[in-house]
Amino acid sequence: MGVNKELGREARGRSRCQASHLPGKSPSSSWCAEAAGEEVDGLLLCEGHALEAKLEGQIGCWDEMLFHIELWSEEASRQNKTLIVELLGAERTKAKAAKQRVSEDLDALRRGEAYGEQVTSVARGFI
Repeated sequence: MGVNKELGREARGRSRCQASHLPGKSPSSSWCAEAAGEEVDGLLLCEGHALEAKLEGQIGCWDEMLFHIELWSEEASRQNKTLIVELLGAERTKAKAAKQRVSEDLDALRRGEAYGEQVTSVARGFI
């Protein structure tokens, strides 16, 4: 996930959301007429699409964390370091729960539910 920047008043007023340029989005299905309010990964996005991109980025980060926890756990197991394996198991549980919470927030956002403080505060807490 790249740097997120709040745009100045002038830029927001002139630019439209560039959600159709997000990776994995088809231009026709994600066209957005909202004014851009934030820059995320080099794209000017409206508040809703910016939050969606941030949540998707968080899910990707949690997937990477889980991948590395699994690698470390296998190596610790191979070296018979049971305490490390147990600690990594606890971290795996926490990471899976965090990923699940973010996934639920993203699903709620996409359904148009809970948009506002609850989802926004979660996204800003991790990014």
